[in-house]
Amino acid sequence: MKKLSFVALLLLTVFMTSCNGLGGGTTSNIDKSQIVGKWMTADGMYYEVYYSDGTGKEWDLRDDVTEDEASKFTWEFDEGAEDKFLKYYKMEINDAVLPQYCNILELTSMKFKYNNEGFRATYDLIRAN
Repeated sequence: MKKLSFVALLLLTVFMTSCNGLGGGTTSNIDKSQIVGKWMTADGMYYEVYYSDGTGKEWDLRDDVTEDEASKFTWEFDEGAEDKFLKYYKMEINDAVLPQYCNILELTSMKFKYNNEGFRATYDLIRAN
């Protein structure tokens, strides 16, 4: 029994070091400059715009919200993680700031996919012209 436990522990150690833990562990090579610009869903109904000064806006035509009525936010990359960024929404009622922590799943010149931990949603966006 001791031998079986030792073998199981050894296999677990090999797995953890070879896969860099249970989280996957692939090193991300995200070009953060690609986030700047206008993004939309494939159906053209939801939009997000990221400006180089750390501001942005989003709107959803399905909710009858136009670009002129867009929700504004500020954003920044998490300096401690290659594939994470934060969006901050200022509440209109009491000026409180609501942070949203986001995980970048893919970011290229034409595709931006991330999940938002606060809303537990995944956004799959393409570059808008």
